[in-house]
Amino acid sequence: MIDTVRNGEDRLFNFRPVFFMAAFLGLGVVFSCLRIFYGVSLWWLCLLLGLFIPFAFCGKSGIYKTAVAVCALLFAFFLGMNVFAFQVYNYAEATPYNGAHSVEGTVEEKSVGQWNTRLVLSDITVDGKAEKFTLIAYLPTSFVEETELFDEVVLQGTLTAFDLDFTAEDFNAKQLREGIRYRLDGVESCEVIGHEFQLFGWIRARIEKVVYSGMDEDAAAVTMAVLTGNTRGIEDGLLANMRYGGIAHIFAVSGLHVGALFAFCLFLTSKTKLKKTPKPVRFFLVASVLIFYGGICGFSASVLRAAVLCLVGYAAKLIGTSVDKFEALGAAAILILLISPVDLFLPGFQLSFLACLGIFLWCKPLEKWGNRVCDEAVKRARAFQERRGIAKGNIGVEAAVEKAENLANAKDAPLISLSVKARQGIISFLSVSTAAQIATAPVLLQTFGYLSGWSLLLNCIFVPFISAIFSLLLVGVTAACFLPLSASWILLYVPNVIWSAALLVFEAFDFSAFMLKDVTLTAGAFISYYGALSFFSDKWNLTVKQRRAFGLLCAAGFIAVVLLVNLR
Repeated sequence: MIDTVRNGEDRLFNFRPVFFMAAFLGLGVVFSCLRIFYGVSLWWLCLLLGLFIPFAFCGKSGIYKTAVAVCALLFAFFLGMNVFAFQVYNYAEATPYNGAHSVEGTVEEKSVGQWNTRLVLSDITVDGKAEKFTLIAYLPTSFVEETELFDEVVLQGTLTAFDLDFTAEDFNAKQLREGIRYRLDGVESCEVIGHEFQLFGWIRARIEKVVYSGMDEDAAAVTMAVLTGNTRGIEDGLLANMRYGGIAHIFAVSGLHVGALFAFCLFLTSKTKLKKTPKPVRFFLVASVLIFYGGICGFSASVLRAAVLCLVGYAAKLIGTSVDKFEALGAAAILILLISPVDLFLPGFQLSFLACLGIFLWCKPLEKWGNRVCDEAVKRARAFQERRGIAKGNIGVEAAVEKAENLANAKDAPLISLSVKARQGIISFLSVSTAAQIATAPVLLQTFGYLSGWSLLLNCIFVPFISAIFSLLLVGVTAACFLPLSASWILLYVPNVIWSAALLVFEAFDFSAFMLKDVTLTAGAFISYYGALSFFSDKWNLTVKQRRAFGLLCAAGFIAVVLLVNLR
């Protein structure tokens, strides 16, 4: 194996400690879930570790370094097992109420329906006894017409605890993540007894008032989704059509949004008087802004991931060193999983990190391939034009032939012009979008049951659009928050017109007509698919032929598994 690897490496891949510790932390979370909810034997753990570790560390790295690396990965694995088990067993220890009770709590979420309203209460007490979990209450809308977010209320009704018998049917990642443990039905009364001030909640409420005061309802709902990730105000049909178009990810506040805010912060710290402040102060200011914005958005996994990546890169820049993007991504994953390991099973976490991995693995290869194809096409087109000039007698035959041959055969012909730079920028953008969609396709298909055929086209249109309008919205809404509500329509007039025009696309066309659906993916399909993606990248220290062979083998396995599962 040593004589076939690239760059003199003696391992199958370059070992990145933080990234691999994050991977083993995630593996530990997965195995703990399988053991608790699916009854998987611990013997599978021995088999898994026994097979992987020798494979990962074959080479001449030295016994001491290898032993340290193995111990670090094992520590991460067992840490993942334990933090997930702690979260589950802590959830299971809740008091099993079942009957009529009086509940007091703070309104964290309010969803108004036609006939009833759904309230989510936190900081609850049941008959005077404090409980650390949240509660869902369903009650007539007439009971809560005057109730607002963060009001402290007292409800009377039938309280039940969600079952948790540690079976596969009981595993609900979203419910575990949000700590929703109780349900209150048959509510007889609702009394508001106070109001709790929450900074981030107050800011979100202020933003919502400003946006809805200055914009049309649909445009305001979409603006709230873009700024804070809250999609509850978007009309169901419109939201579904945007999902069918493959662009609903713009409402998951992530790198697109945090990156724009980070770029604005960098502008302030490098182009204003702030550039004279010490580097630690500048870092603290930028970190404070990103964390504050993350709080407004509820500290979702995508926000934390993007913020950590930005801050790690910024810290490396300030101290004059480079940062490995895989290591930064690993640090973000470790932070999120230690806070809430069940996030690993939520689509938001999966899509966010897989999109980054896809970009890291495939963006550059796709960009190189696209530029190579375009360069070759340009060279051949120019050579063809030169040959046409020969036929028409416009230029000297010998000079034309020589020029045409040089253009057709030159491998590094300089093509630096404004049009070439524009083309390279377009190819770069398309490479990022394509790489992210390739990496997230199986999860999208498994989670939502379909894969949009319009995704690439609409992302090429709306991602740059969102990048531009996000900054405009952020500045306009921030300014409007400090002014009377009557001024909001002036500051938000232009975004309102732009959004209203953009939404006409989703009102005029049905994007559900062209998509892949009714395809079931198994664990084997996922493993073979992402195995193929990794081998087709350049991250394995193998020869090109070996990587292609393994990649084709995994791709064939993926196709075979999908056909066997869906055609039987």
